[in-house]
This record gives sequence, structure tokens and C-alpha cells, in this order.
Amino acid sequence: MKKIIILILLSLLFFILDNILMPFIGIRGVYPSILMVFCILYSFQNGKWEGLWLGVFCGLLQDVYFSNAFGINVVVNMTICLIAGEIGTKIFKERKLVPVLSCFLLTLLKGAAIFLILYCYGTYMDFSRVFLVSIYNMVISFFMFKLVYKLCQEVYMQIRWKF
Repeated sequence: MKKIIILILLSLLFFILDNILMPFIGIRGVYPSILMVFCILYSFQNGKWEGLWLGVFCGLLQDVYFSNAFGINVVVNMTICLIAGEIGTKIFKERKLVPVLSCFLLTLLKGAAIFLILYCYGTYMDFSRVFLVSIYNMVISFFMFKLVYKLCQEVYMQIRWKF
């Protein structure tokens, strides 16, 4: 139970920081999403099923400010976290290189998916911003990786099997 409360509180904190603080450190109107970086890094550490639920919750939070079509972020975040969790099962969890590079690629994939979905709805967005956000998220993930890794190593964050 403590694990769920901590994940909800961290997601809400990162959501608030994404919408209040991050626009001030943006470059040319582009700023990172620490909530998305947290979802991806958490999925790497804990697998696809835990990442899936965190991705759905964070997608719902992101859809609050996404007025064009509700539910897009839920589906895309869920898919991205599933992919990140699957990649996380095949790597050494202590190493930083693969998660950081994958964060770049998965953010790029998320932006491309949202771009295509919105294009089908007749809403257009600037795709060049997606690449810049991906680079920015990669830089943020470099610094955030160790914090998420330490959080996932805590006793209360580990899965305990009870027979």
C-alpha cells in the first residue's frame, strides 16, 4: 500500500512541476516532461506490468491539459511504458546508458504517435518540437536515473510474494 501511495504522490508532484516549473526552463517554448521520464525509468526498473499501470495513471494526468482528444496520452503512455518495461527485462538495471538512450527514443516514439493520431483528427502540430523534447527528456533522464533506481531498491518498493 505504501508503494502505491508513494507512486501516486510522486506522479502528482512531477505533474505539478511539469505544468508550473518546467515552462520557465524551456528553450524556445520547448520543455521536458519529468513525469514522462519518471514513467519510463520506473518501467525500466520494475517491468512492464507495473509500468503499464503507472503509464495509465500518468496519461490520465496529462490528458487533463490535453483538450484536443481525451485518452490519447493514456493509450500512448501505456504502450511506451510496456515497451520500456520489456527493454528493462533485458538490460542490467544498474547501467545508465541504455535507459537514457531509450528514454530519448521512447519520447520520440510518443511524440510521433501523438502527432499521427492528431493528424488523423485534423489537428496539426509542429513535429520539430518532438525531437527537441526528446533531447531535453534524455538530458533530464541522465540526472533522474539514479534517483529512480534508488527508489526502486527500497524495501517497501520491492514486490513481496506471500504464499
